[in-house]
Amino acid sequence: MSEIFYIIAPVFVIAAIGYAIEKYSSGFDTDTLSRLAMWIGTPSLVFYSLTNTELPNEQLAGTMLVGLAVVVVGGLLSTLGLWILKLPLRSFLPALSLPNSGNAGLPIVYFAFPEDGLTIGVAFFFMIALVQYTVVPAVVAGHFSLRKLAAEPLIWSIAAVVLLKLIDVSPHRIIADTTRLLSGIMIPVMLILLGGALARLRVADLKLSLTLSGLRFIVGIAAGYGVIVAMDLQGIEAGAIFLLAAMPSALVTYVFAERYGRDPERVAGMVVSSTVLTFAALPILVALALNIAGQ
Repeated sequence: MSEIFYIIAPVFVIAAIGYAIEKYSSGFDTDTLSRLAMWIGTPSLVFYSLTNTELPNEQLAGTMLVGLAVVVVGGLLSTLGLWILKLPLRSFLPALSLPNSGNAGLPIVYFAFPEDGLTIGVAFFFMIALVQYTVVPAVVAGHFSLRKLAAEPLIWSIAAVVLLKLIDVSPHRIIADTTRLLSGIMIPVMLILLGGALARLRVADLKLSLTLSGLRFIVGIAAGYGVIVAMDLQGIEAGAIFLLAAMPSALVTYVFAERYGRDPERVAGMVVSSTVLTFAALPILVALALNIAGQ
């Protein structure tokens, strides 16, 4: 229990800092911090982690495939749940099926499984982010924009990684050191943004929010554990995937709901209640992940 406490305590502390700044002071420039994290921190973390890892390329590619499998299984389970509840897919499917593997997932796997866990988390997060910027707009808005996708720095970052892997060349030391330094902003900034978002968002339609957050909890665990068993994952990879899949609803799904007018208040309520529920269960989730990983 003490080991679990040491793993989750930094996550709570940093998120609490963001919550306190937003709640009890003048707040912070959310847009600037978000751009800093998504345009600089995220691409740098993806590039540095995937080009400076001892994990085989086959395992990294396999982790991305695992991430896709978790999304597909989660999407199918979520579709079934929304059909039973008779709720609109365009409004709730993204929030119900996609885990918050960035703000919440990466810090937790980093503290639970240092180094290898973070690399696995980055590969998983890339696949989730790719779905968020391609499939989610198509589902919520009903159309897909290749131009917007091409403007995402994350896409160019992974393209650079793939190119270097194909030609079997390591990045220059200056590039490696620069991206290493820049990647360091990713985890604390995302946790601060998560805390700030929880302070701003309000729970609308409490009964529905609690129902959907509970369903998200079940979908995440079922999708993660089901994929682990089906693909026979072992060790740290299995533990990290379980944690990442079990994370609450992704914050970005609220952004899309707000942008396209798809029940943003109720989606916000789901994001808040889902995050609170998952964080309350975090000691149990971490204990299960450590057990799955054999640690």
